[in-house]
Amino acid sequence: MKIIDQLFEETNQQRILLQRLKVSARPIIIYGAGVYAYVLKRFLELNGIHIQAAMVDADYQSHPSFTDLNVVTTESYVTQLGNCHVIIGITNYPPCVEKLEKLGLTDIHVIDIPDYLNMPNAFMDRQFVIENSAHFEQAADLFADELSRQTYIAAINTKINENLDHIKPLVRLDNLYLPSSEFSPGDHENFLDVGGFTGDTVREFHAIKKGAYEKIISLEPGDKNFTALQETISTLQLSKVIPLKVGAWNEKTTLRFTTKDMHIDNEISETGSSEIQVDTIDAILKQLDTSVSLIKLDINGAEYQALCGAAETIRKNRPNIVVRIHKKEDFYRLPILLKQLAPDIKLYLRQRNYMSMMLIMYGIFDSAA
Repeated sequence: MKIIDQLFEETNQQRILLQRLKVSARPIIIYGAGVYAYVLKRFLELNGIHIQAAMVDADYQSHPSFTDLNVVTTESYVTQLGNCHVIIGITNYPPCVEKLEKLGLTDIHVIDIPDYLNMPNAFMDRQFVIENSAHFEQAADLFADELSRQTYIAAINTKINENLDHIKPLVRLDNLYLPSSEFSPGDHENFLDVGGFTGDTVREFHAIKKGAYEKIISLEPGDKNFTALQETISTLQLSKVIPLKVGAWNEKTTLRFTTKDMHIDNEISETGSSEIQVDTIDAILKQLDTSVSLIKLDINGAEYQALCGAAETIRKNRPNIVVRIHKKEDFYRLPILLKQLAPDIKLYLRQRNYMSMMLIMYGIFDSAA
């Protein structure tokens, strides 16, 4: 069955909810004070919705404020919650909803953020899929298993309808980039971490492998993030990590860069107030005179350009690839590109948590090939 025949046409209940929240006189509380809560707050504010406070369970309250919000505890605020709209700001939302319902709350909402790059607009619409249906069909045929193909259709329907019910049955909870259930890294990896951020992936990789790897090369072009990456490496006393203050692109150049409060949603922008240096992965590895066996890319929409600049590395080194999908065009152009660069690579798609922005594609080479 063709993809366009599997698209659902639904009333967008999330947009209706957002409008209702915008005009409501009742206080709006975000349950959670982590990364997703930060993105959710930005999304709601861009939709004209005022947030009164962030709420966490008492065991998780580490600071009195979160961004510019006061942090209250569930235990201390429970008597007031009946008069509030509570929006879940935690990606693993099902147990959160269940917990709050047991406290007697009925006005609980889960809102799916399209992606950092699209806020407050929708990620894609039905017309985009129809106009590019040939590309979507080509990409769908490239995945190696039925779960990937089902996840692909469900993810598209989730995006165009902003309805998490489509993707929820296909969620396979695991680490985003370094899963333990499948596609897990080997014991002698030369790992290229594209999008080093503050060293979170370096920390996770080192912990998972317990030091059993050859080396890690971590690319991070942003000033503050790179400083934090260096501090992580120093704190953990990691001798096999090479941090580089450079981003991955399809050529060596200087790009404008827009930074945000928590830096997780920094992005390349012509109007950006900062500059970053970028180069191709091929050139970076050639300068280091090294090869890699595993590449992770999570760089806020620059994944396609970075992979174009890694063509020689992919053909020569045959590294397994983990890439997060940030842009609507990448639903088809990333799998098509990887198959063009390496026809024998096997592509898999997994939804790693309950929010649609956490869609991960894995490119796996047969080690025996």
